[in-house]
Amino acid sequence: MINSYSYYMVHDMFSINPLLNELIGEQAFALIAKAREVQKRKGIKVISFGVGQPDFDTFPHIKEAAKKALDEGFTGYTEAAGIPELRKAIADYLNESYNARVTERNIVVTTGAKTAILLAIGAVASRESEIIIPEPTYYAYSQAAKIFGAQPVFVPMEWSRERGFKINIDKLIEKVTPKTRAIVINNPNNPTGTVYDKRDIERLLEVARENNIALISDEVYERFVYNGSFTSIASFDDWLENGILINSFSKTFSMTGWRLGYVVAHERITERLVSLAVNTYSCAPSFVQKAGIAALKGDWTPVYEMIKEFKERRDLLYKLLSEIPGFEPNLPEGAFYMFPRIQGILRKASLSEEEFSDKLLEEAGVVVVPGTAFPDKAGKGYVRFSYATSKQNIIEGVNRIKEFLEKNNYI
Repeated sequence: MINSYSYYMVHDMFSINPLLNELIGEQAFALIAKAREVQKRKGIKVISFGVGQPDFDTFPHIKEAAKKALDEGFTGYTEAAGIPELRKAIADYLNESYNARVTERNIVVTTGAKTAILLAIGAVASRESEIIIPEPTYYAYSQAAKIFGAQPVFVPMEWSRERGFKINIDKLIEKVTPKTRAIVINNPNNPTGTVYDKRDIERLLEVARENNIALISDEVYERFVYNGSFTSIASFDDWLENGILINSFSKTFSMTGWRLGYVVAHERITERLVSLAVNTYSCAPSFVQKAGIAALKGDWTPVYEMIKEFKERRDLLYKLLSEIPGFEPNLPEGAFYMFPRIQGILRKASLSEEEFSDKLLEEAGVVVVPGTAFPDKAGKGYVRFSYATSKQNIIEGVNRIKEFLEKNNYI
C-alpha cells in the first residue's frame, strides 16, 4: 500500500514539458480575473476596454437554429472536417464575397479561430523552422509556432501619427531564410486596427510564391472595416497555391462563446488537416455547426447595425483620447481596437506598460491591455483599447483615465 508521503513524492518527481514555461497566455483574459477581484474588493464598477468581445447578444435567429438542432437530437459527433452543409455554406459565402473559387473540400471547421490558427500553422511548421509574423499582432500565432517546435520571427510594423501602423514588406523580405515556412498576417489587425492595402497582400503572395512558403491570413475582423475597402487573400487568382485563410463566427455574429471557426486551404492541405483536427478536438459541436449555417445564410441586418454602432464608438473614443495630453491615438481603419502611443506618459511616470495597466485598474477601475502583449517589442509604449463596450462606458472610462493621470501628475 502506498502511503500519502510516498504518493506525493512520486508526483513531485514528474517532469513538466519545458515548452509550457515558454508559452504565454492571452493577457486580456488574465485581466478579466484581475478586474473581477478589484471590483469585488473595492466595491466599484470596473470599466473594461480589455477583451475583444462584441457586447451584443448572439442574434436571435442563430440561437433559434441551435435550439432547433438540440430539440431534434442533433447532439452527436460529426465529421471531423465539419458537416457538409456548413462547409458548403462557408464555401458559398467566400465565393459570393471574394470569388474565392473554393468548395467544401477546401474547408475544415474548427472550434474557433484559435484552433484554426493551430491547424494552419501545424500544416507548415516543423522543428527548427521559422514563421514570420509582422507585429504588433495577436499573440496566438507565435505560441502555435512554438508548440510545433518552430521559431517565431517578428517583423515590426512602422508607425506614424498620420498613417498608424503599416507593414514594410522590404524589411519582411530580409527576414526570409531557407528555414522560413510561412508568413502570418492578421487583416484587419488586432491590436492596431490596420487594414492591409490590396497591393500589400498581392506582394506578400508574390513573396510566398517566390520562396515556396505559405501566406496565412487571419481575417476574423473582415466585416469590421470603416475606412476604404477590405481585400481578402481569397480574392486573388491562384491564392490556394500558397494561401491559407483563417476565419471564425465569433466577431461577425457575436458568437465568441460558441467556438466556431474554419480553415480554408488547398485540398492537399485540408485532407491532411482533418487528421490533426480529429486528434485534437474530434469535431466542432454539432448543434453549433447548425447555428453557423443560420448565421451565414440568415438575415445580416443585425451584423450591419452592430458594425455601424462600432464605427460610432471608434469615432467617440478617438475624439476623447485625442484630447488627453500624452495620448497619441490613430483612427483605426478596421477591427474594434485602438492602440494609442503613451510613451511620454510612461516615461514621466517611470512605469512599464504592465505597471501602468495594473495601476490604472487598481486606482481608477479601468482595464486596458499593455501593448507588450502583442506579443514582442513593437507594442512597447502603447496600450490597447477595445471599444466593444457602450458609449456611456467609453465616456466614463476615458474620464476616469484623465482623472487618474492628473491625480498622479502624469500629464
